Amino acid sequence: MTPSFDDLVAEGLFDPEAPDADERRVLLERALAAGSTVDMIRQAIDEHWLHVVPTRLAMLGRSATMTVAEAGARVGLSPETARRVWDAVRLTDSGGLECTEDDVAIFEFYARIIPVFGEEETLQVARVHGAAIAMMADAEVAQVRSLLEAPQRVEGADNVAVGELWLDVTSEFFTLLERALVRLHRHQALTTGRRYTLWGAPTEEATADVVVGFADLVGFTALEHTLTPRQVDGLLRTFEARAVGTATSATTRVVKLIGDEVMYVAGTTDEALAIARALVDDPDLPDLRVGIAAGRVVTRAGDVFGSPVNLAARLVATAQPGEILLDAVAAGRANDADALEPRGARDLPGYPEPVVAYAFNPGAG
Repeated sequence: MTPSFDDLVAEGLFDPEAPDADERRVLLERALAAGSTVDMIRQAIDEHWLHVVPTRLAMLGRSATMTVAEAGARVGLSPETARRVWDAVRLTDSGGLECTEDDVAIFEFYARIIPVFGEEETLQVARVHGAAIAMMADAEVAQVRSLLEAPQRVEGADNVAVGELWLDVTSEFFTLLERALVRLHRHQALTTGRRYTLWGAPTEEATADVVVGFADLVGFTALEHTLTPRQVDGLLRTFEARAVGTATSATTRVVKLIGDEVMYVAGTTDEALAIARALVDDPDLPDLRVGIAAGRVVTRAGDVFGSPVNLAARLVATAQPGEILLDAVAAGRANDADALEPRGARDLPGYPEPVVAYAFNPGAG
């Protein structure tokens, strides 16, 4: 049965004598009109998100009616497997009602691929999906908070106005986003398959012979002490945008941004050097240094691992500002060998023998 406002009063969720009684009444009435339960309203009050209850219900369609175990059972998953799937996609499980009828589709997808990949590999896929979507959602929410909500708050907007803002933003946004993501996902899957083919990666094992690059902002810790948080955020945004904008060929990809460092892979040394030069020479970025190494890596969950990764990371740590250092394997694959200058053998952490390094100097070619 749909609760009434009197039910909320009886539950002690509204005090007409409270300083914010008028605002609270409007928010409660909107929550009830959107179809909220008393339990959701109580949780929203405790966690300070009463103003976005209508947004939550608009996005999820309705209040939760099933536990995670019950939703998983609808597609034949055991309670333990259902909970493991829910955890893998990074959603919280209080043990109570967490899922709606629409959420059964989440379990249905993973239940369908468990017989193909096995449970552990399926859960790994789910973790990748959860991590990617969590990162995407975090960026979206952060932007709305900082670019839309914050200015309203500064101008004195109350929770009623802010709640309307969130409802307006999400009402059309997610319909458009979901359509776009379906197409984007298909394009990326085909692009990734083509990249592995161009790399000559064997299908029988998760490896590929690639060139790995690490580009590092020099003195970033010191910069953080002289810049405002907004300026730091702007610098990292520019760094990420430039890195992604340079790794645009069919055989290159930015793997991840790790604070003030970006890791990328390329099919050839020349491609890796082109990315390095574009970043080092970018007038909008502070001094950078780059380490490059080549060889066989393990590809897993969108990341790459192995000796070339470790070596590139060690080389960038020893490079000077503006310097691009390569290991012998990567250097041996460069078309313009005359542009490489030997820089001697270096003692690197984790390597029992000194590692020969080469510096790229386009003026020497």
